[in-house]
Amino acid sequence: MEPRAVTASPVVTESRVIPVRRYPVKAMGGESLQHVEVDARGLVGDRWFAVTDADGKIATGKNSRRFRRHDEVFSYAARTDAEGVRVRGPGGEWSVGEAALEPR
Repeated sequence: MEPRAVTASPVVTESRVIPVRRYPVKAMGGESLQHVEVDARGLVGDRWFAVTDADGKIATGKNSRRFRRHDEVFSYAARTDAEGVRVRGPGGEWSVGEAALEPR
C-alpha cells in the first residue's frame, strides 16, 4: 500500500456565539448571559430544574410519556444569581426550594 498525502483541516482558534440564553428551569423563560461555562452536557445550569405535577410528569408545552402539557409554567421565568436559581412569576419572586414554590 502506498502512502497517501493527507490534507490537514484548518484549526479554529476562536469562536463567538451571540446571544447566549440559559433556561435554569425547563419550560420557563430564561436568562441572557455574557459568559457561560460549557461541559459535556451543554451549558452549565441549563434545565437543571423542572416542575413536576402530582403524577410525576414534567410540566412542559407537550404531552408524552414523560411530559405533561401545563401552559401555566410559561408565565414564569428563571435566572441564576450568586445564591442559586430564582423564579419570577405572578405573585412575586422566589428561590428554588422555597416553600412558596411547593405544590399546595
